[in-house]
Amino acid sequence: MNSPEHPVSSKDKSKNTGHSFECHVRLRAFPDQSKSIVVQAGNQEDAIQKLMADGYVVISVKKTGGAQESPFAFLEALSRQISPKKKSSHQHGKPFSLFQTVSTRELIFLSIQLSTLLRAGVPLLRALEIIQKGITNVYFKAVIANIRKKISEGGNFSQALRAQGKVFPWVWINLVEVGETTGKLPECLEEIAHYQESAARITSKVTTAFFYPGVLTVAVTGAMIFLLVFIVPKFAAIFASQQMKLPLITQIVVAVSNVVRYKAWILVFFVVLAGVGITYLRKIPKMKIRIDMMSLGFPIFGTILMQVAVVRFSRSLGTMLRSGVQILQALEISGRLVENQFLESGVQQVALAIKGGQGLGSQLEARKLFPVFMTQLLSVGEESGQMEKFLTLLANYYEDQVDTFLARLTVMLEPILLVFMGGVIGTVVISMFLPIVALSTGSSS
Repeated sequence: MNSPEHPVSSKDKSKNTGHSFECHVRLRAFPDQSKSIVVQAGNQEDAIQKLMADGYVVISVKKTGGAQESPFAFLEALSRQISPKKKSSHQHGKPFSLFQTVSTRELIFLSIQLSTLLRAGVPLLRALEIIQKGITNVYFKAVIANIRKKISEGGNFSQALRAQGKVFPWVWINLVEVGETTGKLPECLEEIAHYQESAARITSKVTTAFFYPGVLTVAVTGAMIFLLVFIVPKFAAIFASQQMKLPLITQIVVAVSNVVRYKAWILVFFVVLAGVGITYLRKIPKMKIRIDMMSLGFPIFGTILMQVAVVRFSRSLGTMLRSGVQILQALEISGRLVENQFLESGVQQVALAIKGGQGLGSQLEARKLFPVFMTQLLSVGEESGQMEKFLTLLANYYEDQVDTFLARLTVMLEPILLVFMGGVIGTVVISMFLPIVALSTGSSS
């Protein structure tokens, strides 16, 4: 009989290809929906690999009929697919980690694996031990070890997470604390995975949309600086030696070149001063609120900021309510997750009004914090008693709006940037050749 650690012969593989595995999976595009499907594979690891390749989040896998595998076989197989061991990390017995960071993806996998183990009845300390063995990030492995130590000394899970500084977002700590209080820790961990997947997805979309325009701007700016610092001065020296009368556009370009070469430090000083000033002002609560409010009114970019804020607020509030968090605490956490001080302060005022007996949708609409469509739909959700469902609908709707807006913005920005930057560089080049053309035609003095 072949053990899982040893390769299986081709003959054995042919015998195993008929195994059926009943898999409980979650759709990445619809994180609130899960289903069970049957997969034909040689073993659990092959089944998980097939499902992950098809874009599923695997919750559990079990063989249908025949002898059952070890209760921890699923987690071991999932760990191998999610975090494959790196040969270079173990060849010398000392794993290497360049940066002491934990990625969002690693936190998502932790919540999924931990939720699955707890649902299977595995004690928390044992579950953390199993997960720790499959982690290849040396720093993250040490973090999990510290959490286990804290729990074994009598602390609870949320306290152990809080002791790890900035490794775990405070939404993690709050939801785990709720899960411990309500006895629904596995469910809360699964909600954490849903929320972090959504947050990572929206951040990735925004970053991707602005990546190409950003690279293009940096490249053209570099080309401009090169022309002004190295090329224009050489032409200017030739013009001066010939005592040529320069066109106005050439005089302007030469003047800009002299400023960049000799007085650039002044520009840098003012830019740094402005950055320090804005950073200082943002530390003043009233000024931070005013700056964040003004940012929502910026042409084009204010729209995308508001849509992203709606997605964050709706997704986080729905996650909190489904996890059993009370509405006032959920509003406090969701307001902070919006990452806009103006909206956060408005949500805090709404929470006070709700504490006095007012409705969420009506109070949000009265303060005009979010779009009317969102606030009206929330009012409908309150009246029908399906707040969580309507929050999920809102989050999905505005996430689609963000996708559409970013796609259109990218299509618009690329040609505008190309034309603008091409025009600027073209102006510099033409300004240098105009005197040469005038000299060659004998029209210069």
